[in-house]
Amino acid sequence: MARLDMKLEHGQSVDVAQAKFEASVAEAVERYGSWIARLDWSDDRHCATATGTGYEVRLWYDERFVHVQGQVPLAWKLFEGAIRSRIRKAIDRPLASPKAGA
Repeated sequence: MARLDMKLEHGQSVDVAQAKFEASVAEAVERYGSWIARLDWSDDRHCATATGTGYEVRLWYDERFVHVQGQVPLAWKLFEGAIRSRIRKAIDRPLASPKAGA
């Protein structure tokens, strides 16, 4: 097992950070759901913990940063740069505007 410990500055208001955080977690579940055995949200939805075979990762945000910490298989550690890049893209991506009539 390897330790995953990332902290990325989001540069957003807390409301925007929360919306992007929730959207990013939902996208990850949609995209990688077969690897996620369980996803638990905190009551205030500021934190999510994803668990699956051989890993447990806690993701949360605060006023300034998005944090990702947990234990992952050693091979996943090789992809830390790609994981960091994907999170950075999610932080920088504009929020989707609500669909008309929704």
